[in-house]
Amino acid sequence: MFQLLLFSQLMILTALGNEWSKNYNQENLCALKGSTVIMNLTYTHPTDYTVKDRFWIINPAPGKEWNNLHNEPGYSGRVQYLEHGQNHFSLRLSDVKETDEHMYCVRVLGEKKRTKDKYLFYPGVTLTVTELRVETPENVVEGNKTVLVCNTTCSLSETPAFIWYKNDRLIDTKNSNNTLTLQPTKAGDAGRYNCAVRGYDLLRSPARTLNVRYHPKNVSVSISPSGEIVEGSSVTLTCSSDANPPVQTYKWFKGTTSVGTEKTYTISKISSEDSGEYKCKCSNEVGHHYSNSVTLNVLLSDSTVIVYVAVGLGLFGLAALLSALFWLRSRRQKKVADEGDYQHSSLQNAGPSAQNDTYATLDPASWGGDDVYHTLAISHPSPAADTPTSHDYENTAEFELTQI
Repeated sequence: MFQLLLFSQLMILTALGNEWSKNYNQENLCALKGSTVIMNLTYTHPTDYTVKDRFWIINPAPGKEWNNLHNEPGYSGRVQYLEHGQNHFSLRLSDVKETDEHMYCVRVLGEKKRTKDKYLFYPGVTLTVTELRVETPENVVEGNKTVLVCNTTCSLSETPAFIWYKNDRLIDTKNSNNTLTLQPTKAGDAGRYNCAVRGYDLLRSPARTLNVRYHPKNVSVSISPSGEIVEGSSVTLTCSSDANPPVQTYKWFKGTTSVGTEKTYTISKISSEDSGEYKCKCSNEVGHHYSNSVTLNVLLSDSTVIVYVAVGLGLFGLAALLSALFWLRSRRQKKVADEGDYQHSSLQNAGPSAQNDTYATLDPASWGGDDVYHTLAISHPSPAADTPTSHDYENTAEFELTQI
């Protein structure tokens, strides 16, 4: 029925020699949610027709009241009619919503030869409302090229200039198209991104989070407890790093030998054999990285030190004693040799009388009290300054007894 009505109106317009005509500037209009759109109509009518009223309506259909858009629910305060001469009629619709997706047509009321007549300029303008949305790749890896796209569900009526935001701060970009290129992508590029159309800065797209993955970095090893490491104590090495996704596997090395596979490596009773250089390797889905080496120096415990000191002192004392005994033996041998040489020289230089006295002196049967003293005095002259005395020998014997 509705199609027949429209067809009959078109036939009437044709019969009147194209005196009725219409031209909407766009039959399909894509508008950004929250923006303002303008729909334009240019038309003609017969000279004997007088226009009394004109207005915009939505979704004309048979059996439906064709209400002025001003009176439609939800449009109050957002509709403005613009008239540019007798045959130009425009609609300005602000704060466009998704519920505004309809066909918009112009309805004309007038008279022809004093007879009321109504006309509908159909079909009209089909409005589609879209939102901006940021599209990002699923897997973003540090060092690669990343392209973010600001998209819509339909092509905007005019090619707009786009602007970009990261974490609610405007990004200063040289281009104004709907793409944002990060090359090379850095870990610091991670964050929340919005796009908007210049002139509608507040109409930003929903935020899209960019997650940048990277291999472990800043890998380090900490030692607990810190400070000197004493043999027998417990020591724990902890491997730390910055990675996205988090570290999945750890591996510990002493030199080039693998010694552990956890985040921490504990030596419960450390010994000198555990001294050396240690490092850890962190790995995730992106890659791996090694820490710098740390050195463990294990100190001997106090009891062990005392044993080593005692043994050292004992060996030193023994060496000193042996040296002293060797020196004394050498001195004794030298003194005996010196006395033998002296007595031999005295016998050679003495006369027959002296030799007889000497033999008499050596004969115990001829000794007397005074002769003994006299003989000792003659046979043992005062020793040289560096020659040990009988007292020295006594002291030496005591020293030997004490040391042994």
